Amino acid sequence: MVDDLSSGHAENLPANVDMLELGIGGYSFRREAARFKPDAIVHCAAQASVSVSMRSPVIDAETNIVSGLSVLTAAVESGCKQFVYINTGGALYGRPDYLPCDEDHPIRPISAYGLSKWTLEAYLNMLLPDSIPLKTLRLANVYGPRQDPNGEAGVVSIFGLRMIHGGEPAIFGDGEQTRDFVYVQDVARAVVKALSSDKPLTVNIGSGRGLSVNDLFKTMAKQTGYKKKAKHGPERAGDVKHIVLDCTLAQKLLGWEAEVSIEDGLKRTIEWLRASGLTLD
Repeated sequence: MVDDLSSGHAENLPANVDMLELGIGGYSFRREAARFKPDAIVHCAAQASVSVSMRSPVIDAETNIVSGLSVLTAAVESGCKQFVYINTGGALYGRPDYLPCDEDHPIRPISAYGLSKWTLEAYLNMLLPDSIPLKTLRLANVYGPRQDPNGEAGVVSIFGLRMIHGGEPAIFGDGEQTRDFVYVQDVARAVVKALSSDKPLTVNIGSGRGLSVNDLFKTMAKQTGYKKKAKHGPERAGDVKHIVLDCTLAQKLLGWEAEVSIEDGLKRTIEWLRASGLTLD
């Protein structure tokens, strides 16, 4: 595993996982990939905050496009046998013509984040040789244990930590925006299934169910015993109003579907947050 720990923590890894603390951009990463000669590369690294991408599009593009091209180059130079690209589904389709969005929905992101993630997908489809089948997973809003609750992305972990410690979670806009939430364990299963496929593919990975941020707040408040009212702020530039993913193709090609309900996934995440010892920044 390669990670620069800019947003993660080494202690989140099992003891039997080797990690190289290194960024994905530049020669050092390509050199290590050529030395290791991976059978497969799963490219998960990203600048994943919509709001950061709108404030700092250069930083977003440097990470998601330029450094992503370094990973592409490393795959080719190392003789990698397959490439799994973790893309966004939540920010890719923009303002939907219909819901749920399938993979044939027009791609027209309204955030720099969605645009940069789509741009790398286009590069990968153009430049990866046929000898390296590309499996692209377009993810809904991923949540679960070990998600950073003090960052700018990850509404479930952000709400959870603030509710546990009596803070004030902020809802951007009226809270009626809907999201498709998928539990991290289900996403991990999708990656394993993609690695087991011998053909290139592009599929959505989500729950297929829309949940408003207001309803998410109410459900989490009930599970945590939180009594305060929701605090609302202005809408954020680049956020879509409604998104739900159609994952029929993932079921057809990979035999995958989400198994963890939102209620159970939230319960597991809140339990982890309570046990983590994390506090509000």
